[in-house]
Formats: sequence, C-alpha cells, structure tokens
Amino acid sequence: MFEDPIVQLGGIVVVAVAAQWAAARLKIPSILLLLMAGFLVGPGLDLLDPDALFGELLPPAVSLAVGLILFEGGMSLRLREMAGQQRVLWLLVTVGVLISWVVAATTVLLFTDLPAGIAVLIGSILVVSGPTVVGPLLSQVRPSRTVSSILKWESIFIDPVGVLLAVLTFEVLLVDRALDPNVGEVVWEVVKFILAGAGVGAGLAVLAIIALRRHWVPEHLLSLFGVSVAILAFIISGEISHESGLLATTILGLILANHRPIRTEQIVRFSEIIRVLLIGVLFIVLSARLDVDSLRGELGAAIAVVAALVLIARPLAVAVATWRTKLEWPQRLLLGAVAPRGIVAASIASVFSLELQAEGVAGADAITPIVFAVIVGTVALYGLGMGPLARRIGLAEEHQEGALILGAGSVERAIARSLAAAGVTVVVATTNRRDHYQARMEELRSFYGNLLDRDVQLNLDLSGIGQLLALTPNDDVNTLACSRFGELFGGAYVFQLQPAGAPAGIESSPAAELGGRFLFGPGSDYYSLKRALDGGGQIRRTTLSDEFTLDDLRKSVESAVPLFIVRSGGRLTIIPAGASDPLSGVGQGDTVILLENGAEDLQHEPAADTAAAS
Repeated sequence: MFEDPIVQLGGIVVVAVAAQWAAARLKIPSILLLLMAGFLVGPGLDLLDPDALFGELLPPAVSLAVGLILFEGGMSLRLREMAGQQRVLWLLVTVGVLISWVVAATTVLLFTDLPAGIAVLIGSILVVSGPTVVGPLLSQVRPSRTVSSILKWESIFIDPVGVLLAVLTFEVLLVDRALDPNVGEVVWEVVKFILAGAGVGAGLAVLAIIALRRHWVPEHLLSLFGVSVAILAFIISGEISHESGLLATTILGLILANHRPIRTEQIVRFSEIIRVLLIGVLFIVLSARLDVDSLRGELGAAIAVVAALVLIARPLAVAVATWRTKLEWPQRLLLGAVAPRGIVAASIASVFSLELQAEGVAGADAITPIVFAVIVGTVALYGLGMGPLARRIGLAEEHQEGALILGAGSVERAIARSLAAAGVTVVVATTNRRDHYQARMEELRSFYGNLLDRDVQLNLDLSGIGQLLALTPNDDVNTLACSRFGELFGGAYVFQLQPAGAPAGIESSPAAELGGRFLFGPGSDYYSLKRALDGGGQIRRTTLSDEFTLDDLRKSVESAVPLFIVRSGGRLTIIPAGASDPLSGVGQGDTVILLENGAEDLQHEPAADTAAAS
C-alpha cells in the first residue's frame, strides 16, 4: 500500500498540514514537528523514500519551491518598515554573514575531519536564517515593531546572500577549479549572480505591473499570474547564473508589494497558501532522506556548531551591525538572540550534497546531517527561548490576548476602559479625530488611522494584541475589519457586534458569512448597548473570591449581560453570542466584566460587591 506513489504523495501533503496544525495548537515552531514527522516516515518507519519517489526531479523541484517561498517573503516586505534601520540591515546581511560564515566553517574544521572545502561550504550554507522560521516566531511573540522589522527583512534578504556564497564555494572550491581558483572568475560569478537576479526580477516586475495596471489579467487568474511570473523569473535568472533565481523571486515580490496603485491581495493570499504547503512538504521530504548512522556520527560536531553560532557568531554580528545606532540594549539583545536556520539551509544542503556525492567528493555525505542537526538545534533554542526573553526584557507582553477595538465612540471607550482597568492590553482605533482625542484624554491607547489600509501594521503597534473587537455602529465596516484581521489573528479571535435590524427590503447581512464571531448576549447590537449606557447602565467588574462566589454573582446580576472574563492569570476570554452558559468555568480570582442595563425597560437590582470600570 505505502509503495504506491499516489499514497506517498498524498500522504506527504496530509502529514505536512497535520504537523503544522498541531504546531499551531501547541504554539511551538512548526519546523520541529515537520522534521520529526519526516524523520519518522522516512528512516524511522521506512514508509517514504524521496529519492525513489522523485528521482532526478528532486533537486530542481526543491530549488523551485524555495524560490516561490522567497517570492512570498518579498511580497510581505514594505520599504517603510526599515526607515532609519537600513544601515543595520545592510551590515547584518554583509558583515554579519561573513562573521557567521567564518565561525561556522572554523568550528566544522575543528570538530570534524572533513576537507577544508566541505567545511567552508557548510559554513556558507549555515549563514542563512529564513522567513519560514522567523515569520511564525514574530507572529507568535509579537516583539516591538523595530525588532520585528529588522528580523523579517534580514531573514528574507540573507537567503539570496547565503545562496550566493554557497554557489561560489560549490563551483569555485569544490568542482571545476578546486586546485586553481581564479579571483577574476570568482568576481565574475558574483557580478553575474547579482545582475541576473536583480535584473530579471526587476524587469519582470515592471512588465507585471504594466499588465496589472492596465487590467490585462482577468480577475480569476490574478493569483496564478503572480505565481507564474515568479516561476518565470526563477527559470530565466537561473539559466543565466546558477541559483540566482532565488534573488530574482525575492526582488520581484519586493517590487510588486511596494507598488501601491496595483492590487496584489489575491496574489499575496494565494502565495501564502503555497508557502505553507511547500514548507511542510519540503521539510518532510528532505528530513525523510536523512541517514540515521550519519546523523549520529556528526551529532557532536553539529552541537559544537550550534553553540558557536548562538554564543559567538550571532551576538558578534549584531554587536557590529548595531554599533553607534539608536537601538536600545534590550532591542540589541533580542536581535542577538534570534537567528534560526530554516528551509533554505535544508534545501541547499540537500541539493549540493546530492551533486557532490555524484561527483565523488569526499565528505559530501556529512553535509546534510550536520546542517539538519543545526537547524533542529537553532529552531529549538530560538523558537522556545525568544518569547520568554522578549517578555523578560520588556519587548513583548506576557499575554498576547489583548484587544484591538475598532471604534472610539462612547460605547467603544466604555468597553475599552473596563478592559484596561482589568489589566488587559487595549488599543482603540478610529478615523474620527475627535473620538481619538477623547480616548487619549481618558488615557487609552488610541490609534488614529484606517484599519482597512493595507499598510496599517507599519504604523500600528500590536504588541500584546491578539484579538479584534469591531464595535462601530457600521456593520459593514465591522465585517470588513474582521475579514481583514482574521488572516492575522485567526478566525477564532475576531469579533464584531451583532448587526442591527436589516433595513426594509434587505434580507440578510454579509456579517454572517464574511465577518467575525458575534459578541455578547441576544440583541447586543451597537444601538442597544448605547441605549443601555445612556440610560444609566454601567459596565462593572466583579472579582470572585471566597466571600463572593459564582453563585452569588449569578443571583445578583440575573439581568446583566456578561461581556468578558479576565482569568486570574491575566488571560482574556471574550463571551460570544449564543453561549449556553457564559459564566461556565469561572472560578476564584477570575474577574467578570458585565453590563448592567440602565434603560427603563431593563431595570434590575445593581450588582453586589463590584467595582465600576467606567
């Protein structure tokens, strides 16, 4: 059964998605589970043999997949992100790369018997970081915007630089000119790589922009158009200079992302789907090729390389890159503690190892196990340690369940005040300047801008924020905001008020299909909440204790509407509409935030032992 190619191909996809789903649920780096899954189905259970399944197509398929991943990475870059930090980025991807190269290669030479050429090649492969690891870490930890921008840009642009070094080492030192390297040829290889990658990427970007601005591409082909142009850039550039297609796809994505007059939403969305799928498939396929004996034999050297990269290379590279900058020491410390290796290192190692083994180069079989062991080590250390470190030095919040509130009117501010008073991180966002100033006067974090703008995250600090509450009186705006931020926070963490009664002749609201989860009890639309507050109602907080239990709360606020629960550890739980028992699971130390209605038709006894939040 498992020898059937259809079963193997389908199984790879299923296992790749399942591993990433499990990692998201467990909040651990997905690469760790993907590597474990690939190792299990490969050398562990002998269910998958990638070489037999893909044959000679494996190296080019891996390279093309990495090119598409970097295209998606380029599409996520905004030039405004790096305003004022260009020098740091430039030094990280030049001087920092050289430092990592020297340290890694030297460590391999000291702890193995491998030839110098192989050690230098391994060092060049291990200079890369990669958006496949850094991106998810930044989404999970959400450190300060400056650190996030530097790490994201570095992780994307360091990959083509690392590939260039690896290609030069491969071609100049190990194959044709192993005994007589020529400086002129080395320089020409560098120039050809840069010109081919940048020229082809920029040229095709210009042609793609013309086609998109003139609406030559049908709407239903936009997604495939972007991917096909990226594949074309990869092919053309690669024919000019070996592996320069990775630079071409990165440049292509960067230019498209920063040309505002064109619509790239569908291209971005489809590219993200492709990236997730390719990352999962690649890690499983490549890790399934590992040899247990080789991995065991090179484990000591890999541990030494990890220690050298983490303790020497990365801190030294960041120290050089941030010298005489305005970055504060916590920012420098966090930058020096994040540099995991990812899919680019894995793919280059696999491709070059195959080619060198075919050429009969001594030591080529050690490349893959050392690189993969370093990937596992760096991902584990940085992936599990970045969050605690960022929180310890004050660059990330302890909890990421804070609320971004759309709207800053009287209702929105009352809810924001109640959450902030309970210790929840809250940011209100509005396009109404008067509401913005009023929120500031009430000492609320307020953002003046449009949440639907595609570059809003460049100006909006989302540290500590993990949920959206769309509370404006405009149901359509709420729905659009939930649709937009559902991609960032996840569909389970975007909420909106229930739509008010539909106007005559309109049967339904798009919120049910396109928006977020509805909030609070029955009939809790904007106008009902406003009437309640204007009629004398209050949003109150009640903390449960031995003296005032959940039963006491239920008896005292039978007519109140529960809104939120702040757990004793500080985590926020938002009560959605339709909850059978909104207060289920509430215990001692938890704080319940509820609305006591003041409208005449909703009068009831005030809650006992509560603290007003507004």
